[in-house]
Amino acid sequence: MRSLVGAMVAEYDRPTVVDMEAGLEHLSRGTTRHVDCMLAVIEPYFKSLETGARVCELAKELGIKQIFGVANKVRHANDENAIHEFCARRSVELVGFIPYDDGLLEAERAGVAPLDYDRNGLAVQAVGSLAKKLLQANGETVFD
Repeated sequence: MRSLVGAMVAEYDRPTVVDMEAGLEHLSRGTTRHVDCMLAVIEPYFKSLETGARVCELAKELGIKQIFGVANKVRHANDENAIHEFCARRSVELVGFIPYDDGLLEAERAGVAPLDYDRNGLAVQAVGSLAKKLLQANGETVFD
C-alpha cells in the first residue's frame, strides 16, 4: 500500500483521496509517508475523539504538512460543541462537520453510493462542501 500511494502521488498531478482503515496502524507502517494532507475523521464519542487526536499527533511526527480533523455523524449542537472543545484542547484543527444522515444507511441498504442515492442528502452536501474547501485551499480548480 505504501508503494501504491507513493506511485500515485508521483505519477498524477491531481489530488488523490485514499480512505484508510480506522486506527493507527497505517501510520506506523508508513503507508501515509507520501501524502500532503491528512484528514482524521472524528465522531462524537470519547474513543473516536482520542484516536483522532492521536492520528493527528502521529501525522505531525511523520512530517505531514496539512492535518485536519473532520467531525462525522454530528447529531446536534451538543455534539458539535463537544468536538470543538476537545479539538481545541488537543490542538486538532477542524476543517468540517458532516451531519448524521439516515440517508447514508438507506443508500447502504439499497446497495448504491450515497451520491447516487440522494445527491441532495445532508451528508453528501457536507462532504461536497468540504472537498471544494480543501481543493480551493490547495489552489485547485473546482467544478460543480
